[in-house]
Amino acid sequence: MRRGLPDTAPSWQEPAKREAIEVELRLITPMFGGGYKTREVDPFMPIRPAAIRGHLRFWWRATAGAQYKSAKELYQAEAAIWGAAATPDDKAVGKVAIRVEITHHGREAPYNDIVPKATPREGPLHGYFLFPFQKQGVSIPAATGKQEVAFRVRLLLQDTLTCEEKESVRNALKAWIAFGGVGARTRRGCGALTVVGSNPSEWLIPSERAPRQEWLDRLVPANLKGVKTVALPSLANAQVLLVSDASDATQVWRKLGRFWARFRKGHFTEEYQPMKKSKWNDYRGVLCKLSSTEETIRLAKPYLGLPIIYQQIPGARGLCFTGTLEPAESGRMASPVILKPVVLANGKIAGLIAVLNAQQPEQIEVNRRVYRLEPPSSQDPVLKSLGASTVMDAVIKAAKLHFSVHEDAIRVGGRA
Repeated sequence: MRRGLPDTAPSWQEPAKREAIEVELRLITPMFGGGYKTREVDPFMPIRPAAIRGHLRFWWRATAGAQYKSAKELYQAEAAIWGAAATPDDKAVGKVAIRVEITHHGREAPYNDIVPKATPREGPLHGYFLFPFQKQGVSIPAATGKQEVAFRVRLLLQDTLTCEEKESVRNALKAWIAFGGVGARTRRGCGALTVVGSNPSEWLIPSERAPRQEWLDRLVPANLKGVKTVALPSLANAQVLLVSDASDATQVWRKLGRFWARFRKGHFTEEYQPMKKSKWNDYRGVLCKLSSTEETIRLAKPYLGLPIIYQQIPGARGLCFTGTLEPAESGRMASPVILKPVVLANGKIAGLIAVLNAQQPEQIEVNRRVYRLEPPSSQDPVLKSLGASTVMDAVIKAAKLHFSVHEDAIRVGGRA
């Protein structure tokens, strides 16, 4: 028996009106990873809307998140814009749609063509940033990335978003372009972006200091003094330093790689020599003397990101510690330090060194044993040579010294 027709026809739902934000972007450094296979770029869709949504959500939290006093408040605000996992009572549909159009598929960037050969004098240069993509044993070949990819991103914002919410989306997009990128290892300069087409200056960091301070300050909420916020990586109260103007992104990237290799070695009382041992107290001063009865450990490098792997090197002399350092709560802690080439509003390319305002690890697992982690003492040779009070302070002071920068880093959301 056929079912009867409903008494009334369903009412017509007018489609939600949407404001559009559109930018055209191009890679200035090769991208690696980001595809459905680890370490590989998707050959058909190298830039995916889902990946961009993830980046924008992170940078939305890093810009707008500082105003929320609890994780619940932050979650509700984020879900109202970007959506959340559906529940029986709430579909939590996002109000920002993302469209991506690849305008130029670029060309392949094999690891061996991108990474310069390390020398005893120069060190690995930007190859220092790309070690996860090198050949691993006999079964995993060196990775191949993509370069010169160009694409158009279109964000469609529902009119139900408030003006403040729309501005927060725009700020997240600006922060992603300036501080982020596409693919893997974006905090070390891979997949860095610039804006092409019409009105690029709206999205790019100003070249002059005063406008740059204002541009960065507008990315984060005002009047945060005294506000106890959620512990998450934030641009609010972060430090941003620009170094080494040039016309070529690879040249800037090479210089940043040399600086970071030097910083990890701690060679600031003398000329950087890649083959000489580290000056930090971590290895020989702490890990090599670590006792199983100790409960507290003082180290510097865990504050720069985890895990850290001290490998057994066949034939190497003087090794006294091998193993892995990991955060006790999880297997990985992203570095709060960002180093990447960035295109400025005047078209020049600078090295960007940013120290995000992030929660510091309190416990660390060393070869599966948990220790309470404390910062290195003021007598650590590297901190002492730089006149730095903390590891994050040392990053900025070392960068100023290495690049001969005389102006202070900009404190986002406040004057430095």
